[in-house]
Amino acid sequence: MPQFAFLAVATATAFLFYPIRSEAWRLLRRTRWLMAVLLLTYAYSLPGALLWPPLGWASPSLEGLEQGVWRVARLVLLLAGLSALLAYTTRPRLIFGLYVLARPLAWLGFDRRAFAVRLGLTLDYVEHAAKPVRWLDALRAPLADDAGPASYSLHTESWQGRDSAVILAGLLGVWFVLV
Repeated sequence: MPQFAFLAVATATAFLFYPIRSEAWRLLRRTRWLMAVLLLTYAYSLPGALLWPPLGWASPSLEGLEQGVWRVARLVLLLAGLSALLAYTTRPRLIFGLYVLARPLAWLGFDRRAFAVRLGLTLDYVEHAAKPVRWLDALRAPLADDAGPASYSLHTESWQGRDSAVILAGLLGVWFVLV
């Protein structure tokens, strides 16, 4: 898979920069259980040659293990790309970018304004929420009356030529990968 090798090299290069590396490690740490479950699910649910034949049904399959490793590697690449985005994009710009990208979904009845407001309020709440000692305490704790802002405003930005260039480059990259 030459495309996967290219993405792996790009990811390794991104890890050279501290902001991306610290954000990526944070995301990978938070998703470690998801990756473990994903790997085990593929390893034990796909048919194929057994890894340890004496174990019988308790042995994962080689094909399942291989597919699980590929899925986890794809997830790591996705998280590395997300960490680059999160490391160099402020929250308001990220929310506005998602708002603009969701414009075609308005034809299907998707309310992108409500989505942007909910996302912004959720991210504000997560950032300002008190850190409980245990997760169960967080579920039991009552919400404060002044838990959030009374209004939320989305700051717009003007479209620039480099925005078109980045979208065009992304579309060409997807086209080359698919062809």
